[in-house]
Amino acid sequence: MTTAQERKQQERQARRRRIQRAAREVFAERGYAKTSIEQIARQASLSVGAIYLYFRSKEDLYVSLLEDTLQVFDAELTQARTKTEVQGRLRAAWLVLTAWAGTDVEGTRILRLLAQPGVKAQLSDEVIQAVGQGLGRVREHLGACIADGIHAGQYRAANAGEMADLLWSLYIGALDAAELRANLELPTVSVADATAASLALVEASLGAAPASFQAAA
Repeated sequence: MTTAQERKQQERQARRRRIQRAAREVFAERGYAKTSIEQIARQASLSVGAIYLYFRSKEDLYVSLLEDTLQVFDAELTQARTKTEVQGRLRAAWLVLTAWAGTDVEGTRILRLLAQPGVKAQLSDEVIQAVGQGLGRVREHLGACIADGIHAGQYRAANAGEMADLLWSLYIGALDAAELRANLELPTVSVADATAASLALVEASLGAAPASFQAAA
């Protein structure tokens, strides 16, 4: 039997999800810079005050949209590790991240916003914890795939956690570079190609022979 406290928590989560759905629609239509809390409130059929009961700021609401993405990552990266032969695990995990970057441009912008100075002050503890844990799980999955390769003799001995951090840094760098080139109308390199090159460099440093990333897909 559901208690009154549990019902209240369920109602809170349902309204929070409602706000996030409305925000996703408005951000997709207008972009982050041109979106206001007032517009999101209208889309959600709520008052501005109600929005602020759940989210500290526009930045807080925007970053919270990563929560669902990170849950999907966790499930798909778990599957990549458990259902792929050890030699292809890191590439399968990397493909999950690369495929997302090619289909959710707004999501990649949210991810990169987290690196901006001063953004943490705009975020609630709830969002910081949820997104922080989700990103931590991504790192753990990458590290586990590398560790599996080391134990299987595919890679040389190395600190799997440090290599996972390097891979993640290269991933974010590829997203930043793609946005910069697009903004300056420079010749573009696709995120897929840039991230494939990053993975090949890391695997080469681990002593693995370069292989076709597309073949791994």
